[in-house]
Amino acid sequence: MGSFRQRGCKCPPDRKRCNCGAKWYYRYDIVDPKTGKRKQKEIGGFTSKAEAEAEAKRIQYELLRGIYTEPSKMTVEEFMTDYVKNTLKNEVAPNTYEQRLAYVQNHIKPHIGKVKLSDLSPSHIQKFYNDLREKYGPGHVQNIGRLLNKAFNQAVRWNMIARNPFQLVKKPSTSRKNTKIKVWTIDEQKIFLSHAMKGPLIYYTLFLLALTSGMRKGEILGLKWDDVDTKSGIVRVKRTIVWAQKSIYLKDAPKTESSIRTIQLPEQTVKALKKWQLACPANELNLVFPSPKTNKILYPNSLDKQFLKTVAESGVSRISFHGLRHTFATTLLSSNVNPKVVQEMLGHATIKTTMDTYSHVLPNMQKEAASQLSAVLF
Repeated sequence: MGSFRQRGCKCPPDRKRCNCGAKWYYRYDIVDPKTGKRKQKEIGGFTSKAEAEAEAKRIQYELLRGIYTEPSKMTVEEFMTDYVKNTLKNEVAPNTYEQRLAYVQNHIKPHIGKVKLSDLSPSHIQKFYNDLREKYGPGHVQNIGRLLNKAFNQAVRWNMIARNPFQLVKKPSTSRKNTKIKVWTIDEQKIFLSHAMKGPLIYYTLFLLALTSGMRKGEILGLKWDDVDTKSGIVRVKRTIVWAQKSIYLKDAPKTESSIRTIQLPEQTVKALKKWQLACPANELNLVFPSPKTNKILYPNSLDKQFLKTVAESGVSRISFHGLRHTFATTLLSSNVNPKVVQEMLGHATIKTTMDTYSHVLPNMQKEAASQLSAVLF
């Protein structure tokens, strides 16, 4: 039936239990279908003997039923790189392909890349998720988890592994309860805009639009003058910019279907856009905010540098450019604007996304609702 062993244990011989973290392995025999000869196989990396015994039961069951799949010798890194480059590439947009390849190189390879495909255990995966959650947001970690789960499902269909270990681990939570969103107060917004007004007109107008529309960075950089109606005071969000194959380009249809939307702007923002329109240099793509250097698409990292420079000079608390979107939503919700309106302006697919993201505003909204009810009834 096979044997178990603990490799590399450094605990004293008389110890009652192992505390050094040495892994358990299971060794068993199978018959080579090509030669008819018996050969030994070993699977391991288990954190406890019980975990190894559970895997042994599964292997023996599959051997008896004739459904056993011989473990693949490929590592997780080798398989994931091949899967993304040769399978996923044909199924997704270029920018998504580049992003998924970056997941493999930046996250999967350093953590679990050297583990053999057949040796990857639930404990490996749980530790991987835990390590990622210490550095990255829940949405980012879950996207990596989705990629791995999809890839390993394919590995099962290709008979490279017998089962998908990612289905045995709880998916990374997307809860934002422990994620603190950094936003500006009304006073900080005024101070920042007052300082930005002293700088280049293009950046002042761009920052003002971000703070008063809630548009994403890519949506602002992909905005064309055809999308701006200064008479009605609205902008139409139709596209975004994407980075793929080491180049940047415009992509019709932003992040999701709900991202295609119309946003009503404050009068001050409309006036600023009119002023900038007169000064904006003509450019091939008719962009509202072309690069001051190339007159083509303004690169996101260039915008970030200018934004952080302005933040530092103005003396307000440091937030990311995406923090302007969070600030916009928080300001509206705190001012008792209907959450459904905020959802539509942000381009969220559901009201749940809006309320989950900005749950920190809910207590004040509830207090205001209770005050209004008190005023009406008593």
